[in-house]
Amino acid sequence: MRRIGIMSLLLITVCVSSNAQRLHLFNDSIRNIVDRNTIVVMDFVERYFNGLRSLKGTSVETKLADDKVYFRKGKWTDIYQLNDTLPVSFSKMERYFEISWLKSDVPFLTFVFPAQYDLIVGKSQKEIQNGLRNDILSASSYEYKPLPFDTANIKALDDKLYVKCSQHIGVESLNNARYFIKTDEEYYPVYDDSITEYSAANLFHGLISNTDYRMHIEQSIYGMTTTSYDITLSQWLKYCSLNGLKTYFAVEEEREDGILAIIIAQNDVFFYNHLLSVVLPKGFVNNPKSVLKVKLTPYIPTHNIKNLYKQQTENNKRKQWQ
Repeated sequence: MRRIGIMSLLLITVCVSSNAQRLHLFNDSIRNIVDRNTIVVMDFVERYFNGLRSLKGTSVETKLADDKVYFRKGKWTDIYQLNDTLPVSFSKMERYFEISWLKSDVPFLTFVFPAQYDLIVGKSQKEIQNGLRNDILSASSYEYKPLPFDTANIKALDDKLYVKCSQHIGVESLNNARYFIKTDEEYYPVYDDSITEYSAANLFHGLISNTDYRMHIEQSIYGMTTTSYDITLSQWLKYCSLNGLKTYFAVEEEREDGILAIIIAQNDVFFYNHLLSVVLPKGFVNNPKSVLKVKLTPYIPTHNIKNLYKQQTENNKRKQWQ
């Protein structure tokens, strides 16, 4: 089923009776056709509006100001007019979301709020980071499907090798390039022990069928602490796909025991990034029991990612990974 993202304008009519005790604004029939990021926003709006109804007097205005949210059209008391039979539109404006409820095809209430992940999920930074492992594991049942491949903008590297790339972050080497070999007019993802850099990029872009590699994670936690756990590459790829994360890959160092890669998994809806330093051991292509060692810094705001990436690469050059 095609999922509808929040990045484009979406007009929805919900046709189920309202609950008088609690606002339920988005029915399951709507949730089934939108992507996960949109569902997260829907959950936030319902939770936030129900929370406003429990506040009294000027404390509502104070909370709205503290959270940097506002009603561009209408006023907060108009939420009492809402029900799940009204058409509603979603749109994204730079770093803000805007949701409008319509009557006679005209917005009567427009709610604007920042694309701030901790606000939207209703958790502190520490709670969010502590919950990442469970979020990754919970994606295990998700049916992951790699993005369809097309030959548009594909470029030849030599007689057989080709590259497809459309975006990069900070530096050109940190990009979403995928690599292919052409045989009998057909393109196949590169996965060869003699071309480990390209093979590693394809592996983390989800182009390779063997995704049972174990990833040993050392994850930083808010407050200068760390936690360690093991997942599979398949679980990581499913988590990224489910949450709409875009992967950018760069090789920082080729070493005798393998390669050191930097990976950024970016959510451009909520403006956060996961930064991974990954050691892929020598011979990983032909050894599915290889362990990928990962240092993970999660939920970095997009405006901080360039500085942290620079700091990470400088640290990698100063000391040998263990």
